[in-house]
Amino acid sequence: MKFYDMHTHSRFSFDSTMSMEAAAERAVSLGLSGIAFTDHLDVNYMADGSDVYYDFGDYLEKVSEVKESFAGRLEILSAVEVGLQPHVVAENISRLSGYSFDYKIGSTHLIGRIDPYDGTYFRKEPDRTAAYRRYLREMIGNIGLYHDYCTVGHFDYIVRYASFADNTMYYDDFSDEFDEIIRLMLKYGLAFEVNTCSYDRTPFDVRVLKRYRELGGETVVIGSDAHEYGRIGRNFDAAAALIEYCGFSYIAHYRNMLPVYERI
Repeated sequence: MKFYDMHTHSRFSFDSTMSMEAAAERAVSLGLSGIAFTDHLDVNYMADGSDVYYDFGDYLEKVSEVKESFAGRLEILSAVEVGLQPHVVAENISRLSGYSFDYKIGSTHLIGRIDPYDGTYFRKEPDRTAAYRRYLREMIGNIGLYHDYCTVGHFDYIVRYASFADNTMYYDDFSDEFDEIIRLMLKYGLAFEVNTCSYDRTPFDVRVLKRYRELGGETVVIGSDAHEYGRIGRNFDAAAALIEYCGFSYIAHYRNMLPVYERI
């Protein structure tokens, strides 16, 4: 099938050194059909209150240049990953005003202003169930307040940095939270992202994706969350098999903020 990596980060993200050109060449070598550069917009993200931000004008100019360079070999999609927090909704809207993208992801990276990335969050909340539930509740609040994007990013972002005996986020342990998230996704027309970065170390509970399907969800995208070349397109065959196993016949990518479906 035609795979599109719908979640990657170029040099326009603070935590990546990938050039768009080299990332695109890597995607071509893997046989991908398209790639979206979903660079970070995280307002009030850093510990000192500063933003993770880049010049959208410069970014879109670069995307246009790479798109022209790879015409006929790889579709280059403009995109942004918007960091969600309750108090930055107005600022997110303001920052994005006047710019058009093919695709937007809405992602919860912080829980009460703490990113689980460095372990601080788990020292404050060492209980697995409580730690995960708080994250999911934060996500619920964020989606309810702001939903001008295509896809909810990595619902299980938190599992990447956990160190429990079993890091998997099971549907049955958090069914109320997952059902609320899924209902919000359906209400606002948001796609489900299968983010393969999370599954290198922690198994994915397919019950979550099956539940999305049971409640009427139809749109699933795949993203590697690549911040370096070796991660682009990683585990996409396994992800596609998982998506098909959960009852879906198509995987989507986005163009002009609208889903395009490719049969598995």
